[in-house]
Amino acid sequence: MENSFSYIAGSRAFHGSIPLVMGTRFDMLVCDIERRPAQDIWENICSNLAGMDGLLSRFSPESEVYKINEGLVSTLSPDLQTVLEICSGWWLRTGGLFDITKHDFRKLRWSAGAIDTGGEKLDFGGMGKGLALKYIQDLMESRGVTSAFVDFGSSSILAMGSHPFGPCWKTSVANPYEEGQVCEVCLKDNCLSVSGNRPSYSGHIINPGDGTPVNSRRIVTVVGRDPLEAEVLSTAMMIATPQERESIMENFPETEVKTYDL
Repeated sequence: MENSFSYIAGSRAFHGSIPLVMGTRFDMLVCDIERRPAQDIWENICSNLAGMDGLLSRFSPESEVYKINEGLVSTLSPDLQTVLEICSGWWLRTGGLFDITKHDFRKLRWSAGAIDTGGEKLDFGGMGKGLALKYIQDLMESRGVTSAFVDFGSSSILAMGSHPFGPCWKTSVANPYEEGQVCEVCLKDNCLSVSGNRPSYSGHIINPGDGTPVNSRRIVTVVGRDPLEAEVLSTAMMIATPQERESIMENFPETEVKTYDL
């Protein structure tokens, strides 16, 4: 996996970048840190991202999910079993709106070492980046990082502490249909997930209730403490009716969700 990094000794700042992983670009800036601890964190992150890409990718013939989707194997690794258990919990917590099969999660059957998809295809695009950011968040907290900004494809963002020269990390959400931005978000010790459509990429989110693609000119932003929770909810809220949104979000009182119909 191609990656690069640089360290600015005078500012004690580390920047790492991966041009393509899990289908998008990854960038990380860590402030107020020495070179060696920063490089160690970066090596851990690169290893984790490469492993997740090799586990969950729908497009790489070498990945476990690809082989399962193509019917080449029916075995199940412990790592993928753990991810499936996590997805099962989120399917329940979102009333079935978060569904990695995009059709009927109930058809999946798995046990230690084996899986039966019931003819369904697995797609972890609505939670993979959030799962990766959760690992990074835990890693950085364990290493004592106090100021960092992680941008995963501009749609999943993790902020540790605040900007060295400001009260927070500011990021904007672009309007994909016209010039300008939908909103600006101030992040501090939390994260942002953005889901939505754009003219060149619409209908990728499927309503599992009726199997229809969501083609609305809509952007959903979720700000919260947990990056996995934020990514799952941003996908679910693209599908949910106003009544469903209200019901689901009663269980997440500290998470902020905003919907923009453009």
